[in-house]
This record gives sequence, C-alpha cells and structure tokens, in this order.
Amino acid sequence: MSGSPALFDAHLHLRDARILPFHARYVKDALDVGVTACIDCATRPEEWAMEVSSSLAATTAYGLHPWYASVSVPNWLERLECVLASDPNAPVGEIGLDGIRRVHDGGTAQRAVLFAQLDLAARLGRPVILHGARVWPLLLRLLEPWADRICAWQLHGINFSHELLALPFFKRANAWFSVGGGLLKPAARLLPELLPHLPLNRLLVETDSPDRFPIGGDPLVLGQHQLLYNQPGNLRCILRAAATLRALPVDELAEQTAQNARDFLAAR
Repeated sequence: MSGSPALFDAHLHLRDARILPFHARYVKDALDVGVTACIDCATRPEEWAMEVSSSLAATTAYGLHPWYASVSVPNWLERLECVLASDPNAPVGEIGLDGIRRVHDGGTAQRAVLFAQLDLAARLGRPVILHGARVWPLLLRLLEPWADRICAWQLHGINFSHELLALPFFKRANAWFSVGGGLLKPAARLLPELLPHLPLNRLLVETDSPDRFPIGGDPLVLGQHQLLYNQPGNLRCILRAAATLRALPVDELAEQTAQNARDFLAAR
C-alpha cells in the first residue's frame, strides 16, 4: 500500500481464542492493506494475562465485557486494577451494557460490573471503551454521573439515532465515536444518518474483528480454507463507506481517524 496513509483500527480483539491459531496470518493480512496500529481489547481475566506478540502497534485495553459479568472470578476487580497498574497507557474496556444476549437478572450484574469499572477508570485517570449494543439510550443516561470524571470515552460500534446527540452526555468534548461494519449493511439506516452529524475530529473506524464480518469484506483465508471471521484488513472498506457519507477522500479520512485514535489514547 505504498503512498497510502497508515490505517488505525480503533477496536479489535487480538486475544480472541478463535484466531489465536491463525494469528500470524491475521496480522499479515492487516499489514498488507496498511493497518499498522490498533486498540486491542482484552475482555476477561483469561485474556488479561495473555501475552500476544504482534507486528502491529497495539495498545491493549483491559476490562470485563458485559457478556462475562455473571461468570467472572470473585476477585476480578482487584486483578483488573493490578493489570492496569502495570500498564499506565492502557484504557479500560471494553465495558458497558449489552442488549443482544438474554440475561436472567434484568441486567443487575452487568450494571454492577460496569459501575465498578467506571469508578476504577475515574480513579486511575484512564480512557474508557464502551459497549452498548442495542441499549445505547439507556447506557448514555446511566453514564451521566461519570461523564465529567472519565477523561475520554470511545463509543464502540455505535448504531443509534442522531437525536441522542442532544443528550447532556454529549455536551462535553470527551466522546469519540467508533464506526464499524454495520455501516455496510444494506438495511442500515440509523448509522448512515448519524455519521454526517458526528464531529470529524472525534470519528474513529474499527473492525471489531474477528466479529462483525462486514458485507463486501474479505474473510480470514488460510490456504484453501476461508474462515468467516472478520479481520483488520476490512478496515479499508469501512473507511470507503464512511468517506462517501462524509464526502471526503478516503486517504484524508484515514489520516484523520488515525490521528483521532491517537488523541483518544493520549487523553488524560
């Protein structure tokens, strides 16, 4: 990709057990299309302790994902604080609430885990990476007590109405908006309508790989086998779709979103 700007994948999962056996190819495909940097989210204690070497310039974020809120080890919060203390550059994430998987306690465990991690992030002065699938309106209202206490927020995989931008939460200047493969769905409506309303200097692009395989993307390929896992190389097609909606050249948006990702990580 000579002459093209380096791409920054603002949200992926290098430690996901599904891709560990194919990790070298996963990283090579990313580098081949110009993805040189990423934010790698370690989402449970098993992943926090994992060592993953990569040619990508990866910043690791650590947090307990809402999917694991009810099944984690009793001392998970103490372990998380120790991991964060050992890496002063690490954001807290991905954390939040989830409306996709059914829970039997009405979300009580998810909220307790989220609030504990928000208090920890505020105390340590760390950026936060948020998961809010199908519950963004509720989540954004619940976050209000922490809105000014957290130095920076990454709203990961956003898909909500632009009318939510009128919420008090967004009156601050500390939210970054991360857009992924949902932009490429033929039936997508909310995200294409939202994108032109987002501040350009707070826009991020992500693959969330190996999940959220985008329509029109390339699967992870191993010899004669195609694994329908998303991979960072698909960031380019997401960028193209976002650039079209913003009426910007793809390379210009690539440079802007890469700088935005660095700004998010540097916020303190």
